[in-house]
Amino acid sequence: MTKSPHSMPEKKQRSRLLPGSNSPTDASRRIPLWQALVLPLAAIFVFFLLLEGGLALFGVKPALQTEDPFVGFASNVPLFVPATGPKGEQFLTTATNKKDYFNRQSFPQEKGPGTYRIFCLGGSTTYGRPYGDATSFVGWLRELLPIADRSRKWEVINAGGISYASYRVAHLMEELIHYQPDLFIIYTGHNEFLEERTYRELRDRSPLLKITTSLLAKTRTWSAMETALKKLNISPQIEKEDRVNLAAEVDAILDQSAGLELYSRDDPLQENILQHYRISLKRMVQLARSVGAQVIFVTPASNLKDFSTFKSQHTDGITKADLQRSEELLAMTTPFVWQKNWGLVLQFLDQAVPLDPRFADLHYRRGQALLALGRFEEAKAAFITARDEDVCPLRALTPMARIVTEVAREQGVMLVDFVDLLQQRMQDTRGYAILGQEYFLDHVHPTIEGHKLLTVAILKAMTDMGLAQPGPDWGKEAIAAAAAKIEGGIDQETHGMALANLARVLLWAGKSDDAVRLASQAMDIAGDYQQVAINASTTLVTIYISQGKAKRALDLLYSSLKKAPGAVELRLKLGQILLDRRFRNLEEAAANLLLVTRLMPYYDWGHALFGVDMAERKRPEIAYPSLKEALRLNPNNSAARQKLAQINPMLRGQELPTDPPLIQQDFYPSAAPRRLVQGRRNTGGQFIPEGIDVTFYENGRVKRFTDYEKGVKHGVEMTWDSDGQVLTHLVYRQGISVNKAQNK
Repeated sequence: MTKSPHSMPEKKQRSRLLPGSNSPTDASRRIPLWQALVLPLAAIFVFFLLLEGGLALFGVKPALQTEDPFVGFASNVPLFVPATGPKGEQFLTTATNKKDYFNRQSFPQEKGPGTYRIFCLGGSTTYGRPYGDATSFVGWLRELLPIADRSRKWEVINAGGISYASYRVAHLMEELIHYQPDLFIIYTGHNEFLEERTYRELRDRSPLLKITTSLLAKTRTWSAMETALKKLNISPQIEKEDRVNLAAEVDAILDQSAGLELYSRDDPLQENILQHYRISLKRMVQLARSVGAQVIFVTPASNLKDFSTFKSQHTDGITKADLQRSEELLAMTTPFVWQKNWGLVLQFLDQAVPLDPRFADLHYRRGQALLALGRFEEAKAAFITARDEDVCPLRALTPMARIVTEVAREQGVMLVDFVDLLQQRMQDTRGYAILGQEYFLDHVHPTIEGHKLLTVAILKAMTDMGLAQPGPDWGKEAIAAAAAKIEGGIDQETHGMALANLARVLLWAGKSDDAVRLASQAMDIAGDYQQVAINASTTLVTIYISQGKAKRALDLLYSSLKKAPGAVELRLKLGQILLDRRFRNLEEAAANLLLVTRLMPYYDWGHALFGVDMAERKRPEIAYPSLKEALRLNPNNSAARQKLAQINPMLRGQELPTDPPLIQQDFYPSAAPRRLVQGRRNTGGQFIPEGIDVTFYENGRVKRFTDYEKGVKHGVEMTWDSDGQVLTHLVYRQGISVNKAQNK
């Protein structure tokens, strides 16, 4: 007889209702859903922590400590190499192949007892441009620390590299952490856009993936996985597609021939560079902490009011009508700027800016007008916008100061706010907080006083951190004594040379107004310092020529030649100007360019320009060997190649020399050049004039010019007085004068 289900025992019935249950209480023991999700994740997390701990015991470091997740380096040439001192002591000293980018530094290979070792890193500001290490904040710190705190032996090493961006600084720290550092002082941010880099897929990757990549790069597990995959030759895709191998040293965009032309607005790239900047700063902290060293960050400061933008680009999508109107309004400001009628200037610019809101130069000029009108807060905002809209951003952008501040706070490291420090000084002394030439020599390099202020702030930060304990005699008098020593080491010649060299760099970067300002300051300092006058005057001459001020340029050249008649830079510039159709004087140009080829025989453009000149003078047989020599020195010299192609038909059938003519040279007792003669030796070894024969006055002016062919006068013979006025002009054919002397 079959029993009804309702009559089954309760246990069995529950068993049927709950298939697979082994007891009537199994249902009540079911795990809640949230636990079912959390427990596996917790297990994975615990496993990950154990794995990280195990890898740490085996010395595996997070990838972010050993390499940049986005940029690799083609080589790893050390900055410091071992050296032996005169008493056999072992030092580390700056590698010879790094001298173009770094100051010469040396320090003991093993840190002595009681020694506190500080490395200062960054770009050219840390390096100390335009002077060098002695007047940089590093040099000041090296001088001031032993005065402030005599309880320790301080070693302060300048590891600032010219044009070094944050990712290169982080790469350099991989080496420096092996040298027993106690503290890293890091001032970086101005060079992030200087070197051309390609992010490829990085710029198109989703923000979530970018964040994930950055987080994974901080783990040892990721590092171990990468190492294993590399050994199997199956590296992760990010390395294959997104990492860019950089050369051992900087290849700045502005170092290339196109220069500013290579820069254009690229907002996605800018965002990626800012993200990379943040990653690099965090990586520096982790590298320092891996050896127990501390970190001080410095916010990068720049010149706002006294340095115009490097390159402006019109707003994307601007209409032709708005562009034309904006340019008209900008042009209309010019006469009113001269008149200092800033109210009208501002009216025009207030109309232009809304039409072309991303054109940096409009904001800069508007800032100047607002500053002149005393509207300081508005002026500051305009100057900041101008800097941030500069499509050649060689000054740290506004977000960078925020990033440094955020990273310092997140990582718990000290921050010296250099921007705020200088703004407070400007507010106290000028009544407004806009940074300019009071503390900057150019766009980013501080004055000697600016470096001193930064150093005092760093010392205060070190005191707050407990790293330094200034004694009772520390104060203004001690700082003043150190300042006298440092500033006393900078003589007028050094100061003038620094300004002149800065002017040349600014001219190269297209900053004519700023270049004129600094070159003029250098000329005021120059006095009897020839090289200062040479460097400054060549910069000014280049600018005057570009502005159509030929007479002013030539007057400056001739006055500079009186002080330095042997200056090859002046001769080259004079030859170039006199070759120009607007100021043509082919004989005088040839005289100066021949001297250039004599003084700089390995400079291809000297030979090329002399060859061009002689070809223009209808002497192709003299032009030919010089043009060939230019191409031998530089096969890419386009001027030489083009001119050679033009004269080749004239030379068919002639026996042409393969080498340039010999040049005999004579000097005045003052070492000024007196005479140059081109020629060749005949079969008997006798020197025969062939080409041109030039005599100079001691003041550098050309005195006599004569054409020769096979030892006899053939062509032009001219003479000038010591002020450059033509005295005679004769024409010879095979040694016979075909006209009489003409008095001019």
